[in-house]
Amino acid sequence: MIIEVENFLPEKFIEQLVALSDQSDKWTTQENQGHLARQKIFNPIHEILCWFNDHPLFKHLKFTGYTVWKDAGDFSMDWHLDNERVKVAVQIYLDNRDSPGTQFKDRHIRYGKNRGYIMFNNEDMQHCVPNETPHEGRLSVYALYE
Repeated sequence: MIIEVENFLPEKFIEQLVALSDQSDKWTTQENQGHLARQKIFNPIHEILCWFNDHPLFKHLKFTGYTVWKDAGDFSMDWHLDNERVKVAVQIYLDNRDSPGTQFKDRHIRYGKNRGYIMFNNEDMQHCVPNETPHEGRLSVYALYE
């Protein structure tokens, strides 16, 4: 199941994460995705970590952390399923750019500031990042629950 969301994160978190994204010394390569044009920062702001951990929608699940992703303008990802350990994934885009969002089988989640999705992972949740233009890069936060 996919739930499309808008204004999911408090605005102050969006502002903090966008400001953090300008600090080039914080970025590292995303594990198992070295072939993709993606960089990450893992759990950078404690207050946001606590917010995701304590979110009432997910209290029955184990929060494993959040990652800030910065995708280059040539980033795309083929159709795939997330790891079966993942029960719920939350991806929220942090700014407005002319970029692709995320494509699920029967739904496209449009890229835009404080927009995104909650994905309840199962064998029907194949998704991709289409190889589309224009693509000005993507900045997002991705939280995982087991």
